[in-house]
Amino acid sequence: MPCLLLATPAFAEDAGSRPSDIVVTATRSPRSIDDVPASVAVVTSAQIERTPARTIDDVLRHIPAIDLPISSTNEQHPTNTIVSMRGLSGIRSLVLLDGIPINDPFFGYVQWSEVPLVTVDRIEVVRGGGATLWGNYAMGGVVNILTRPIDKTTLVAEAAGGSRGTYRSSGHAAYAGRGFGVGIDAGITHSDGYVEQVESARGAITVPTSSTAHTVALSGNIDLAPNLTARARASYYDNDQNFLTRLNTNEQRNWRYTGALNWKPGDASSVDLTAFHTNGRFITNNTGTPGGAGPNDAEYVQNTHRTRVNDWGASLIWTQTFAGVLRSLSAGADYHGIRGSDVAGIFDENGANIRTDIGSGKQRFLGGFMQADLRPIDSLQLLLSVRYQDLYSSNGLDNTPGGLGTAVPSRHDSDVDPRLSIRSQLPAGFAVRGAIYRAFRAPTLDNLYRGASVPGFILYGNAALKPETLEGAEAGFDFVRGAIRFQATAYTSKISDFLTYRYLPTNTLPAGFDFGARLINAGKARSRGVEAELNVRATSSLTAMLAYTYADSIVTQNPEDPASVGVQQPGIPRHRVSAGIDWTGPYGINLSPRVRYLSRTNGDPDSIYRTDAHFIADLAASVPLTQSIEAFAQIENLFDRRYIGTNDGFTAALYGKPFTAVAGFRLKMD
Repeated sequence: MPCLLLATPAFAEDAGSRPSDIVVTATRSPRSIDDVPASVAVVTSAQIERTPARTIDDVLRHIPAIDLPISSTNEQHPTNTIVSMRGLSGIRSLVLLDGIPINDPFFGYVQWSEVPLVTVDRIEVVRGGGATLWGNYAMGGVVNILTRPIDKTTLVAEAAGGSRGTYRSSGHAAYAGRGFGVGIDAGITHSDGYVEQVESARGAITVPTSSTAHTVALSGNIDLAPNLTARARASYYDNDQNFLTRLNTNEQRNWRYTGALNWKPGDASSVDLTAFHTNGRFITNNTGTPGGAGPNDAEYVQNTHRTRVNDWGASLIWTQTFAGVLRSLSAGADYHGIRGSDVAGIFDENGANIRTDIGSGKQRFLGGFMQADLRPIDSLQLLLSVRYQDLYSSNGLDNTPGGLGTAVPSRHDSDVDPRLSIRSQLPAGFAVRGAIYRAFRAPTLDNLYRGASVPGFILYGNAALKPETLEGAEAGFDFVRGAIRFQATAYTSKISDFLTYRYLPTNTLPAGFDFGARLINAGKARSRGVEAELNVRATSSLTAMLAYTYADSIVTQNPEDPASVGVQQPGIPRHRVSAGIDWTGPYGINLSPRVRYLSRTNGDPDSIYRTDAHFIADLAASVPLTQSIEAFAQIENLFDRRYIGTNDGFTAALYGKPFTAVAGFRLKMD
């Protein structure tokens, strides 16, 4: 899990900022952005305020090469809120909150509404294989969400409401004293939602997809000694969703605890010890159609899944900086243990329990890494990293249809993941860089042991799944001069033991199911493409951004499902363009239009189901009312474009978000 995220902001905070002045921190140590041999991006709190978004995933949609579901987190079934980068599809990127993983330890998904936007200080994104330093999930890259620091007494809050019963209220309050600080972050969001199903799938049971989320976090830091600082954070999050029909509901509850110590034995060295624990519960009700009723006219709860998970983690990192050719040396070790179970009650239309499906198991990750930063000459940086990753899976039980029905034998896997990154600073603001790397990702407990079904469709897990491995390379260049910042990167990745699913013959399925699939290690896949981003500060009051992503992502070998070979991966558009302007006018008025285009995507590995290509425009505006208060408005899908945003075969095709507007007030006091 360890290391450092380094990034370049999309826009400077003010016209006088110089790139070499901006220093960012993940959880280990700060560096200047001049020391970044990677494809990176940062979104600051000021930029977030100008983005017409309700949750973090909507902010990330404008960053090149980040792959998210077309529909926002609140309109998705929780298990579909996946994230990847560079066309890898699925869940192949690590998301951190202040350096701590927040990918669900059982499923791997991310609940973006867990972190209210007003509590975020900045979001750092590092694209490309990050498993060398961060371990599991970081195959495609790393997103680190950093909350507002507790370094001064401050209050930031906002409240807003609007169409479709939408309202939200959130805030960050901090008090900083002599050698200590305490803070609280809290938020509530609600939306009555909209009817997502296409017209042919609607009926008496259809309801808008609505959601209500609450979150609260207490944090603090204290100087135990002049060179020793302690930090702690405890948070609670819940989210209740009514998904598509009256009885189809999802309930989530998470408790997270984090503690950290930072010791600086000298001016050039530091030692960081971090520990965390997550306790999670997820309950989902899936419905079926009673006999004799139309599929959209009546329903009953056909299955109820109760998923519980606990995970624990710790890392110890040592960093030493030097003068000379060797500029810094880091070494670290980390541990991550996960224990989870899914108990599913299967019912008939009278509510009688037919059977109980159980899937459970444990995973233990151990890892160690080293990283050396070499400067043969001042303009040339070599960053050498290597990680050893050890995985032990045990106590597995797959008592689901199509499963073993008995205990699953324990399994041990390991991998060595090196990375070499190079960056050369050239005259006139140019720099070239490149990297080669290897990465590792383990199947989740969900992939291994959990079966899932919706009316007419069943998906089997697979306790025999193996970890994936990736070999990748990239080359790019940066240009930073005056008001212009440009970054472009070409990449290629090959995955072995690629995890996907294949469709099953109808005669192998349980009664009542017309379609079924099983998770498999397909064989091999590859993704290659280009990501580019241009930022221009035309004047002190006008900035502009243009981003483009091309992704060619296919399975190249799959003996179990030949129809998937050569087909663009599900959810990955070949072309994606986004653009935006931030303009400050008279009286402090801010206008921030955003547009994005996605080409058509496949909804499944065999390209049976597809979504629409679409163009969406959003708009945000704000105006200061007093020194501390501003009014704002946000509009998503300004022209109310209708398009299919989800079409994966698990449910009927679903529309993307229609026109949605909210307005409110924001308070800032220092």
